[in-house]
Amino acid sequence: MLVLSLIAAACASDGDPVDTTAAPGGGQQTTTTAGGGGEETTTTAGGGEETTTTAAADRGTAADAFDGFNAMTGQARTDALIAAAQEEGSVTFYTASSGMDPVIEAFEDTYDVNVDVFAGTSDTVLQRIMQEYEAGFYGIDVFDDAEAYTIAREGLTHEYINPELTKDIPGYDPATHVAATRLSVYTQAWNSDLVDESEIPDSLDGFTDPKWDGRLSMDPRDWVWYIGVRDFYMQDKGWTEEQVDEMFATLSAYSRYDRGHTVQAQLLLAGEFDASLTVYTQSVDREIERDAEAPIHWRKSDGGWIEPLVFFPQGVTLLKNAPHPAAAMLFTDFLLTEGIRILSQEDRTPTSISFPDGPLDGIPKEDLHQVDFDLFFDRDTWATRFDELLRGS
Repeated sequence: MLVLSLIAAACASDGDPVDTTAAPGGGQQTTTTAGGGGEETTTTAGGGEETTTTAAADRGTAADAFDGFNAMTGQARTDALIAAAQEEGSVTFYTASSGMDPVIEAFEDTYDVNVDVFAGTSDTVLQRIMQEYEAGFYGIDVFDDAEAYTIAREGLTHEYINPELTKDIPGYDPATHVAATRLSVYTQAWNSDLVDESEIPDSLDGFTDPKWDGRLSMDPRDWVWYIGVRDFYMQDKGWTEEQVDEMFATLSAYSRYDRGHTVQAQLLLAGEFDASLTVYTQSVDREIERDAEAPIHWRKSDGGWIEPLVFFPQGVTLLKNAPHPAAAMLFTDFLLTEGIRILSQEDRTPTSISFPDGPLDGIPKEDLHQVDFDLFFDRDTWATRFDELLRGS
């Protein structure tokens, strides 16, 4: 198979390890471990055989191919991936992300590798992947969505290693098996026809000033933003949990509720309220792109912003039983390079490539605060807590 021969040429292997030692009861004990991970069989001279299933059994059928490509860098990696991917002929891509059609078309035109796509809502695509793996059907190669972290947590993915492309991704952790392609960045924005910039505070807690009562809006579903802000104030500012919750109670009491980040930006532009507490940077940027004179802002005239900028990443992950591992990794490399450029034109907040005059230009990575994954996966607890805070106010 071309995939394995190319990898073998780049990363020579000595084959399966065989360990011969003295058996506990005398004689000889031979232990052979399958190269792809899986079962370890121990045979003693006394005739007995013991089989132990190791943790490596869960590595997946594509593990060897992925590991081989992960060990490669630069042009050698790219050349090997292209050759093997064209031999495979296609890649199966599941996504809940809009705006992917131009990325897919560009990939197919560049490499002559077909992309088979299943698209739907996050919940629908996540459910399909889980059901397919439970049924022993492995059709998907690559998944791109915020829920990529969920399937990785379920043990269905393989690590992606390419420091050349991941080194600039805010909060990147290879242990998650997810390479973020875009960020959903929560910020505060204001209508400059209604608010003078001198009124805008440097941090979120400044909106607890009584002068903001009745002038604000927030999305009542934004519990993810809540846990990110909570961590920032407790870890970076030394606040207590009670102080954080008191701040949120006040902000809630001063706000009206409007669902949707795009809706927040549109209503802010229309002058329905003076400032939004929970809007995405890209939602504001989209309105400014449509009309450069739009009186809506999330950055100050000096380039500053309101702390904290809380983000949650959406990203791409490789499925451990991918039937087209080379095409899967080539598509991932493409998504983190040319794909990012294309997505940036769709008003997305890119991660792996820094764009001059881009949405996060001039903002150090340390000033972007990622939502804690452990808290995110305990969503019932934190969504309920946020809802109770809002109701209590």
